[in-house]
Amino acid sequence: MVSNDAKRVMPQRARKEEDKEARRRQLLDAAMALYQGSSYAEVKMADVAERAQLAKGTVFLYFPTKEALFLALLEERLFAWFARVEETLSRGEGRWTGARVARVLAESLEGEESLTRLLARLQTVLEQNVTEEQVRGFKERLLEAVVRAGALVEKRLSFLKEGEGVRFFLQVHALVTGLRQMADLAPVARAVHEAAPHLEPLRVDFTRELTDSLTTLLRGLEAR
Repeated sequence: MVSNDAKRVMPQRARKEEDKEARRRQLLDAAMALYQGSSYAEVKMADVAERAQLAKGTVFLYFPTKEALFLALLEERLFAWFARVEETLSRGEGRWTGARVARVLAESLEGEESLTRLLARLQTVLEQNVTEEQVRGFKERLLEAVVRAGALVEKRLSFLKEGEGVRFFLQVHALVTGLRQMADLAPVARAVHEAAPHLEPLRVDFTRELTDSLTTLLRGLEAR
């Protein structure tokens, strides 16, 4: 039988956990809103606190470093993307080809510029000033997601050998990282391109180039 004291404590604890999650959500939403309108370097922790309408010290209670905050942001968006990809690969009807898989993956990243920009900073920035515990948790979840998605790609493309689905998603990551960096022109470079139309061949259309690169990759694996 639960005592009256226990009955009083349990709802209080639940409310405290709800409050913590609500504050964490406020901070993540504020950081993403700021990031979408600027760059990683321009977003300050003080600005995040101000936008979330919380004290500056509150940010550091939940995220000890800026990298920890943005790694948490990346986690949310990345695993949400994996969930959508898994659903598409599981339910898609008709014949699956390498070209179709390439197109599906590239198009799934349309409108996800914030995700691809964060992915481009994962190894060089976001994993540099965080705890081993946070990185380990992220890597464990990432492995699970990559294994699931890799198995679905292997199921759709019979020419892939066991385990190649995982390697394929690692290659997707590499292509996304490189192409996003190439597609994002600095203001001065953008001005140069606008003033010199003959430089147009150097511009990178992220979705088109990712689609073509993944298609070429999968065609090569099929032709072995």
